[in-house]
Amino acid sequence: MAQTLTIASLVQDSLAKTRTLILPALPFAAGFCLLYGAVAWVAGVLPDDGTGTLIFLALVLGLLFAHSVFSVSMYHAVVPARTGLVGSAWKLTLAWLLMAVIAAIGASMIVLFFAVIGPSLGVGTSDDVGNISDMTAQMRESGTFGPIFAIFLAVLAGVFWFAIRMVLFAVATAARGTIHVLRTWSWTKGYAVTLAPAVLALVIVPLVALLYISAAVTHPLFGPDPSPLFTGVSAVITMLILLPSAWLGHGLAASVYTHIAPADDDQTMTPASNSD
Repeated sequence: MAQTLTIASLVQDSLAKTRTLILPALPFAAGFCLLYGAVAWVAGVLPDDGTGTLIFLALVLGLLFAHSVFSVSMYHAVVPARTGLVGSAWKLTLAWLLMAVIAAIGASMIVLFFAVIGPSLGVGTSDDVGNISDMTAQMRESGTFGPIFAIFLAVLAGVFWFAIRMVLFAVATAARGTIHVLRTWSWTKGYAVTLAPAVLALVIVPLVALLYISAAVTHPLFGPDPSPLFTGVSAVITMLILLPSAWLGHGLAASVYTHIAPADDDQTMTPASNSD
């Protein structure tokens, strides 16, 4: 595949792919939204014991698989695939679980880092460390607010950079039928400057805007403490409102994959049907 990529061509191709993938994925989108609402409802009525926890975890795993089916249906609409819908969705589910482990390890390291560096800079010596405003005033007085905030921004930038570098793991897994998580890391090397504004414009900004819209719609309808049934209905409405951000994000990932992914890394690509 071509190894050239510009912001203009990326955005244009992403929007074109987004328009293409919407209709084929609509049934799977509806199923995922309904299942998400069902899980949100069941979570409010399950017993607060070990059995309830196991049932909830099983439902979450099923929801993750439904999300993978929805995701794969979008990718298969715009990129060639080696395997069918169900097989690719299962591989993508495993890839997301692996990503969750990586994210948990990274988050633990970040929390540990700030837990160590805070006291070393004199933060947290107040009698009321749980009071955020008190800690902020303490850091300003001691002169540590600036360094801590700069470190926080650097960590935030690092997390964003990592997310950009991993933007291809899902589409590669869906297209090639094998788990592609760490293998896609090298594919995005040198493209962060191009990918960053595209991710901001097509993923982060729409997602934040749609989250605000969903809150503005669901909070007046269901209140701050809805019943389990209304919680499920609210979850369905929220997911429906967020669908455009999913379409845009998958269109972007598919476009990046088309532009920069290597032609092959283990076997010949062949078109796949939508079922195993």
